[in-house]
Amino acid sequence: MSEINYQEGHEKAGQAKPVAWRYRYVKKGVTDFQGKQWVGDWKYVPTKEDCNDRPNYEIQALFTAPPASVTSEGLVKAVRFYEQVRREDPPVETGAWKDAIDWVLKEACLVVNTGIKGG
Repeated sequence: MSEINYQEGHEKAGQAKPVAWRYRYVKKGVTDFQGKQWVGDWKYVPTKEDCNDRPNYEIQALFTAPPASVTSEGLVKAVRFYEQVRREDPPVETGAWKDAIDWVLKEACLVVNTGIKGG
């Protein structure tokens, strides 16, 4: 089973430094009832020096995730369309108001990861 060295990848790319570390005991050649390799619980520590560096221990660096985009592109476009409809103020019969409101509602629900029934 090959291990992915995430720490090495971050350092090669010149990205962020680890914010914390974790390590756990790994019993090589021993499996649990599901056939998965037996491993201990992760222990979280602030520095690599605090990790147990004996041969049977797996060590991983922990990084912060990059900040997520605040607003989705779809929601921005939907709100701009709504603002355009509001400025132009077309008759209700055209359906533009309903389309604008439905689109904003749909995109807003996608942002909070819900769905709209029937949409």
